[in-house]
Amino acid sequence: MKQKINDVLKSCAAWFFAVIWITSIIYLLITGNGVIGSSAFALGVLVFSAITVAITKDEAEISTPETRKPILMWTQLLVVLFFVLLTGYRGFVFNMMPGRLVQIPIWSLFAGWFENLGGRYLPNLVDHSPGTNAVNFAGYFLIPLILLLLLGARLPELGLGKGHRVWRVVAFWVSIPVIFFIINILNGSTTLIQLARMFFGNLLRNGFSEEFLFRGALQTRLKQWMSSDWALVIQALAFAVWHLGTDTQFMGGDVLQGLALGIASHSMLGLALGIIFQRTRNLIAPSIVHVANNMFGS
Repeated sequence: MKQKINDVLKSCAAWFFAVIWITSIIYLLITGNGVIGSSAFALGVLVFSAITVAITKDEAEISTPETRKPILMWTQLLVVLFFVLLTGYRGFVFNMMPGRLVQIPIWSLFAGWFENLGGRYLPNLVDHSPGTNAVNFAGYFLIPLILLLLLGARLPELGLGKGHRVWRVVAFWVSIPVIFFIINILNGSTTLIQLARMFFGNLLRNGFSEEFLFRGALQTRLKQWMSSDWALVIQALAFAVWHLGTDTQFMGGDVLQGLALGIASHSMLGLALGIIFQRTRNLIAPSIVHVANNMFGS
């Protein structure tokens, strides 16, 4: 563990992330916004991430074939960035301009079809917004996956292969939310069926789908061109910016404050989920942790 700490202290990527995060916290303080929650969350994330490293082994991370043609590798990255921008833009409009339809050539046709499909088959399986569940699953996971496979990517390198100490990490990260859910069931404030519908809904529209887009696709495609620590940091910051609409809405419409809040909170979550993905080497653990975090927060 001492060597791991030394590696982090020597990492330019880690210092870059720290400077941006601290700057965001300072900005929130200057603008009169409380940062106790974000700071406590960040501290908890760092502690849990360090323990995650301690309970997993330093085995080879997910790798990509060195013989792959650079043009294919660049194209894969561009495909992933396109879907990050596309879905991020849709999310921003959805949160900042409720009721406004986002018309994007070709994509809107796919989105409409999946929304109707979700509305037809998912109402009894998810907690709310069955159409959104289907659209998100398609835009964050299904369509990008198909395109990446056509461009030569392999399932294991996208986080869909064999994992390492997955359930140990899951049990550790979800221990507190599970206790909370059990208490809620016992006091009658929720039921097991309601929790199951919430879990499945979060898994489709956020948990697994977002994990594939940012950890399985973006983080692994970035790692083809840069070190693991830079790939980890960049995907975490991208994850924060991607939530700009949600965070800006929470901050009353102030975009700069929304960005600062996103970096203070969502980037730390993205960093933790990226570390979980690195250490377990597939998407099961980060997806379940992501869903548990969303359910716990709601």
